[in-house]
Amino acid sequence: MQKELKYASAIKDMPFMFLDMKRTALLMCEGKSNEEIICLSMEDNIYQLEKDKRRRDVPMKMLKRLSTINKSLLDVVAHGHDSDAKLIAFLAFIKSDRLLFEYMQEVYADKFSIGIMEITDKDYLNFIENEAQNSETVAKWSVKNLAAVRGAIKSTLCEAGLAKREGDILMIQRPIIDRSLSRLLAEAETDRIYTSAMLMEV
Repeated sequence: MQKELKYASAIKDMPFMFLDMKRTALLMCEGKSNEEIICLSMEDNIYQLEKDKRRRDVPMKMLKRLSTINKSLLDVVAHGHDSDAKLIAFLAFIKSDRLLFEYMQEVYADKFSIGIMEITDKDYLNFIENEAQNSETVAKWSVKNLAAVRGAIKSTLCEAGLAKREGDILMIQRPIIDRSLSRLLAEAETDRIYTSAMLMEV
């Protein structure tokens, strides 16, 4: 699936947004259709957004992310403890965002595998340079855009509980999951490449 996704810097405009993901998951679990959720946003402003474009774009992005996980995992985002819900919401995020997934795989998980718990800005720049060599899209991104993406990735990892800030450095925080969540993740065999990138043992 990742190879089918195009590189995008949308994370700078639509970072983790956990509360919006949870609100959307709740509506999906109630049986609301995508069209109904978008309509609730446009007409009732359930995401509390000022601009009409944002009222449409936010639910569409949340729906795109959450469509990558099965019903059992969607229930965790909607009704689970925040720590579990955030991990599954992040899982849905990396399944729908190629750049973030590759960052998790090539920087986050790789650093951890060699016993290094710190992620520096230089690690990000090296990652981007490598991505730019393989993608004309990434190669065309401006310095300002790249800096905004870096900031959004840092914030997203911290909000999801996968890292904490120490100045400009990110400290990797390996997630702890209980047996019930591990079982749900194990049942979704196609997710193993993603859970591995998040350092989750399944």
